[in-house]
Amino acid sequence: MHPKSNLAALLHLTGGAKMSSGQHKRAHAAQLTRGILILLIATAAWASCATSYAQSILGSSGAGFQTWTATDLNNNGAPYWDAVTENYLGDPTNKNVGFCLTGTGDCVGILTSVFVPGPIPFWGMSYNSAGDLQGAIDPAVYFRRDGEHLRATLQLQLSSKSTEINEFGWFETNKTGTVLGTKHRLFQGSGVPPGSLTPDPVGKAVTFKPTPYFGYYYRDVSENGCLVYTLSSFTDPACSDHNFAVFATKPGSHRNAYVIAGEDPPGCNDGDCNLTLVRVSPLWK
Repeated sequence: MHPKSNLAALLHLTGGAKMSSGQHKRAHAAQLTRGILILLIATAAWASCATSYAQSILGSSGAGFQTWTATDLNNNGAPYWDAVTENYLGDPTNKNVGFCLTGTGDCVGILTSVFVPGPIPFWGMSYNSAGDLQGAIDPAVYFRRDGEHLRATLQLQLSSKSTEINEFGWFETNKTGTVLGTKHRLFQGSGVPPGSLTPDPVGKAVTFKPTPYFGYYYRDVSENGCLVYTLSSFTDPACSDHNFAVFATKPGSHRNAYVIAGEDPPGCNDGDCNLTLVRVSPLWK
């Protein structure tokens, strides 16, 4: 309301009598207070919108986001995902997730030019980038939904064999990550037996609304469809050496997007090494 409207209302209440200097001051103070309250409410609403439509990562004590550089990529097992993979001929390649995120090694040109995020932080145990040491996996990773919907984009399906493309999705859990609930497929793989289904194409994006607490899974079609979970205690024994790697574009920011990598075990040497890379971001991004 305009200050003059406030004064008119006060004149009406006082029968049209002129306001004293004190009344003018009180009216002005009331208007100022009302304006501040409106500003605070608007700011709170904006902040609520800005921090909505997101997910927060949860994991083991001592784990956190670790920084690394492209020079750390040498297949020495530190961090845990920096290990050599083999192609179907048994030849070693530089195609672990780190090479693919940075577009280096044997991953040059694999990712589209609009998505080569570089050495973005990974989630794991303490890592010494200067000495290229440690960086163990966190076996208990899951997420809390802080907003409403999320958008998942399939960025890469790397496989030594074209008929062996993994299925990828999310699963329901509870606030302590101790329950394996219903699975929800996001991207279709090539099926079991391999080649029985048509896999979703790279670039496909889907919108989903997970439960308040959730994790991600993938089905390794080359291993009879065994299931791998970000909460590894639920992973099928046949895939017990497989893993997930979680990266973040802007950790701690409401503009953060997670990059989820489901991969064969570090040091994969069975000739059918797979890597599924999915970007999960707030819907409004």
